[in-house]
Amino acid sequence: MEEKNNWRFAGNGYTAENGLDTADMETFKKDPIASLARETCQNSIDAKMEGKSKVKLEFKTFKIEKDKIPGYNRLRGEIENCYNYKKEQGKLKDAEQLETMINAIDKEKINCLRISDFNTTGLYGEKFYLLTKGSGITDKIGTTGGSKGIGKFASFVASSFNTVFYSTLTKDNEMKFLGISKLCSAPMDDVDEKTIGTGYYGINYKNEPIIGQSQIDEGYFRNEPGTDVFILGFKKEETWKNQILSMVLDSFLVAIYKDELEVIIEDIVVNKENLKNIIENEYITSKNLSKSIKSQFDLISESENVHCKEFDIMGYGNIKVYVKGYNKEEADMATGNCIMIRYPYMKIKNFQGISAIPCSALCIIGDNQLNKVLKDIENPQHTDWEPKRKDDDASRNELKNIISQMRQKIGDYIIDVLTSNDLEKLDIEGAGDYLPENNDNNGDVIGGEQEDTVIKDTAKIIKRIQNKKYAKNPVVESEEISGTIPDVGGIDENEEETDTSTPSGHNNGRGAQPHEGTEDAKSNEDGDNDILKHVQLTDIKKVFFVSNKNDGEYVAIINSSYEEKDCELEVKYYDDADNEYSANILNCKIENENIEVEKGKAVHFRIKLGKNKIIVKTDLTDYYKCEVKLYANR
Repeated sequence: MEEKNNWRFAGNGYTAENGLDTADMETFKKDPIASLARETCQNSIDAKMEGKSKVKLEFKTFKIEKDKIPGYNRLRGEIENCYNYKKEQGKLKDAEQLETMINAIDKEKINCLRISDFNTTGLYGEKFYLLTKGSGITDKIGTTGGSKGIGKFASFVASSFNTVFYSTLTKDNEMKFLGISKLCSAPMDDVDEKTIGTGYYGINYKNEPIIGQSQIDEGYFRNEPGTDVFILGFKKEETWKNQILSMVLDSFLVAIYKDELEVIIEDIVVNKENLKNIIENEYITSKNLSKSIKSQFDLISESENVHCKEFDIMGYGNIKVYVKGYNKEEADMATGNCIMIRYPYMKIKNFQGISAIPCSALCIIGDNQLNKVLKDIENPQHTDWEPKRKDDDASRNELKNIISQMRQKIGDYIIDVLTSNDLEKLDIEGAGDYLPENNDNNGDVIGGEQEDTVIKDTAKIIKRIQNKKYAKNPVVESEEISGTIPDVGGIDENEEETDTSTPSGHNNGRGAQPHEGTEDAKSNEDGDNDILKHVQLTDIKKVFFVSNKNDGEYVAIINSSYEEKDCELEVKYYDDADNEYSANILNCKIENENIEVEKGKAVHFRIKLGKNKIIVKTDLTDYYKCEVKLYANR
């Protein structure tokens, strides 16, 4: 048996050829540095040693002379072999990539990145085999971060010649290392067979790992359990530290805050103690990431005006939801999303468009059965849940219902928080700013001594997107002024007719309720002689927005300067030509009490002085230009 440390590229057995751009590699090419940070953090957290408080992860760059790369001549020769083969085939794109690899490995000093974890178990037995030779297979079970077995390919994408070394020291004092290079199939020497494209730097033809520690980074020696990943020819961009830091913070901020993870990137230390200072410094690479990271910190640290509540999801386990609203001056701080985190505190995705009112939300799925079933349907990058990954209809439908109920409960809670009837709390958290008070532009209050103007609401733009783009849930305020005319009492049949003049003008002095309308009249319920008319109320303030598009659910916040009984509410929507249609109201609630529904309208309910929250479920299932209209008998 040949016992010599060297690179070996095994034959493909006259089967399929492999190219450079395999599906596993392509998965992480969109953002190699960010993918590297996310995948390595995830793997290290999953390997946390029992009894240790937190995992520590270190990213350190170093340079190596090309001749000190293990098996340099053999590796360089195989890259050139691949280049010549692709060039002869006329595969110019592949040949160009391979020529770039040759130029990278020919440099006298080659940039490398070492990623080391501590307080972990190391990779012993089957774990080391799966990391170095497995693809699409894993031994991770339960609520660990990863489960697809392809996250390791992020390391190869970050190498300028697709070459990585793995070295580990286990808790049982087992030491070994192995090199891997992901190239493409090419002709083999002395036979007419081609290689599989992947080469291993190992001890023999079985490509078994070498016993001992890797000495690639000469200034580094491991003396405690853990794993080291050496990325040769590291694509060291100028902002690489910021890119890694930004992704670590966005993906694992909750883990860092809970003191389960500490990350060192060259000279930057990120842990629970300095997390706030790190976030406030100019490290983060993009505005969107900065907003996401800062909102996560505000929410998980339960800063001022953060609300928190737990919910059970179909018996699978609890989620914990954090919500914070923002006023107009702080609106640019709101994400408008709910960030979904699952144990071990890794960000998976965003639930987007959760509210028209500026807010941010965070949902944490704990170490429970819900976590397990969702992990099972994550995509390879762990950035979404995909029920279609299940083969049978029953499982797919169950998972769709789980995700739908999560979103529904999160959305309902956000609405409850942002439309609270506690006026002081509402204004602090932002909803008050988007629900105008009954003031005119001069600040005169209705019912005060000075004459007040009445502001008429217009349709709220929730436009179905076609050629023009509209915001889904903007709050629109109209400055159109509408007067009101008081109704006049009826004629007593037992008395003679008298000449009665009709007063005109505005009835909005102190303590008065404005009146208007030209609809059908009827006697009031007390049976006196006043004639009541069914009129549209235009002297109130309304905010109307989508809370759940798929279920046709809307929320109307009515701010009234008076009490009104026996109200009626309808929802109108408009097409692109502004033709008006009536939406069919299926059910309706005001302050969580059911309202009677007749002929597609909510009827016979009372609004109180101040803010009233009405939840309406309609037959609409898309975004439209919509308007809510409120009527009463006066």
